[in-house]
Amino acid sequence: MDKFLHTNDGFETTFKLIETINRSTGDYLFIWDIAEDKRWFFGDIDEHYDIRKNGSETNSTPDMLKIIYPADRAAVLASLTDIANGKKETHNMDYRWINSNGDKVWINCHGTLIRDSRNQPHLMMGRVSEGNLRHLYNPLTGLWNKNKLQQDLVGNFSNGGYLILLDIDGLAAINLAHGREYGDKLLKKIAEQCENLDGVKTAYHIDHNNFALLVEENSKEKVASIYQTIQEAMTENCTFTAGAVPIDKSLFFDEMQLLDSANMTLKKAKIIAPNHLEFFSSEDLSEKIATLELLEELKLSVENDCQGFELYYQPQVRAGNYDIYGVEALLRYESPTKGRVFPNEFIPILERSRLIKVVGLWVLREALRQCKEWRKKIPDLRVSVNFSALQFEDVDLADRVIRMVEEMGVPSEALTIELTESMELHNSELFVNTIKHLKEYRINFAIDDFGTGYSNLGYLKQLNIDEIKIDRVFISGVEKDTYNHKLISNVIEFARLNAIRTCCEGVESTRELLTLELLLPDIIQGYLFDKPNTPEAIERSYMDSSTEEYQQRLAFVNKLYELKERMGVIHFDPKDILRENEVGLWKIRFDEKGEHYELHMDDIMEKTLALDRKYTPRESYDHWIAQIHPDYCHRVKKSFQQMTRGERAVQIEFPWLHAQLGDVMVRLSGKRVKNSDGLIVLEGYHRIITDVAGA
Repeated sequence: MDKFLHTNDGFETTFKLIETINRSTGDYLFIWDIAEDKRWFFGDIDEHYDIRKNGSETNSTPDMLKIIYPADRAAVLASLTDIANGKKETHNMDYRWINSNGDKVWINCHGTLIRDSRNQPHLMMGRVSEGNLRHLYNPLTGLWNKNKLQQDLVGNFSNGGYLILLDIDGLAAINLAHGREYGDKLLKKIAEQCENLDGVKTAYHIDHNNFALLVEENSKEKVASIYQTIQEAMTENCTFTAGAVPIDKSLFFDEMQLLDSANMTLKKAKIIAPNHLEFFSSEDLSEKIATLELLEELKLSVENDCQGFELYYQPQVRAGNYDIYGVEALLRYESPTKGRVFPNEFIPILERSRLIKVVGLWVLREALRQCKEWRKKIPDLRVSVNFSALQFEDVDLADRVIRMVEEMGVPSEALTIELTESMELHNSELFVNTIKHLKEYRINFAIDDFGTGYSNLGYLKQLNIDEIKIDRVFISGVEKDTYNHKLISNVIEFARLNAIRTCCEGVESTRELLTLELLLPDIIQGYLFDKPNTPEAIERSYMDSSTEEYQQRLAFVNKLYELKERMGVIHFDPKDILRENEVGLWKIRFDEKGEHYELHMDDIMEKTLALDRKYTPRESYDHWIAQIHPDYCHRVKKSFQQMTRGERAVQIEFPWLHAQLGDVMVRLSGKRVKNSDGLIVLEGYHRIITDVAGA
């Protein structure tokens, strides 16, 4: 092979072979002629990196260094120099390239030295891979992520130093005030500052508002100095709260315990005050031991069919009439030694130990069983169950959930699975496919704590979410906070336009309630109506009319009606009237060329049309228009044209093919409203009038 490569025919044949191999790989293969300092790259690398100039087939080491991130150049050049001098046989490094857009991309470059007949360095052949590292770095800042931090801690556990966790104070508020683009630029700026800090071996971006620093210093004074330096560098943009933990094998038996302790120290710092650095202490270690003891109890509970766990339920009521809409199942735990343990103590332990997978399915089964029982008294009652991101790691999750729903005999649409907005899984194919499978079975999905995570509204469209739960942080004091009021209004309008339910969480005062109701949310949840409670307490307040609690709830609702009337707000619930009369509301959005149509429907119209699953807006329009009697299609479309041109409502009646009832007569009325996203918008109502009794 060595002699073969030294001939022109050998080079040409080798190039053809490498080109052929490169077509079947996502990597970039290369050959480096060391003596001539020429590199040949194969594949579409020029589409992503400015690696060659002026149409040249090759590049040199100085050319390569230009696309390598400045902080990594010295180490890369040192390795290549060792290869060229014959001191190393392989080059295997992770470092950053700058792509054509100016973004940092982590790559792994692996090459092997080939010597000539005189045993001198001649060629290096290898490959550059992006895909192998994508799960190890943050694509926004280009820093390593939490997965890489865990790997590096294994290798550095005996080297001493400190681990510092930095939390950006009020990042959510910064994003809300200045926009996400500003927030992204801020994160990039912080990343650059972290990398340039003296004494920092490696910087990591481990979560949307969390950075980590591996520090080579062993004194608290030096660590405090590093923290002060980053504070001063960013003082005009933000502040940081931080926790620092020594990397010491005598304190922690593995890297996960060290990370847990760092998070605990950071949490303690945030409790003390923002803009504060806290060091790990012996008291923290004692608390850690208590956590481990609780973990052992939780393991034993899980082994004994989740003994000690129970479910509380918090009611969700319909806005306007305050009838119960559904309940959210909330996990509680009674320790045999500690008594009642708060969820913020035991749930993180369940997550870290992965016991949440078993407990999560137990919660689902218990919640479905309770829902089935309660639907005997409230037939349309729904139940919401929180799912952990870890549960979506299991490829059979959807099948297990569907099987459990069928075994319990509960309608699939009665179940809502709640996901937290901070779940960074929407780019996971398994996650998306699992949700798609469950939604085909008519299971609902809600985004919990909406507005507190680091996603955008595109997240909702991608996952075809059924419900948004607006977090308490925006609800609190909404009657006085004009910014939050506008924000909630925009979210509810977006949800209405996209046929998504809205639930306002954490409503605690009548002022908050009355202010929110003017924005027309669908569901209200909070202590104003009820705290999480036992099944027996829920039954007494919402199902057993003979109890004092039931009568007290009715009296409270009547007081709300009276208060609204005194304020000039007459109690009027059009949703109930529409529901009782089976009148569905719709919006049709289309472009001026008539090439793209969307039909958005409320739940009443979906039920009236007897859809077999949750349709996308485009599918909804295609399905609805296809069932119109062919002789009337032209008339219906002409009516749409009249709505588009005029300001008055247009009404039409026509036969429509119903999946269960066959041909029925339908009355549709609508008019044009304000355009949205550059699309023409019509809205109105749709009702089946066949067999409707006259006065």
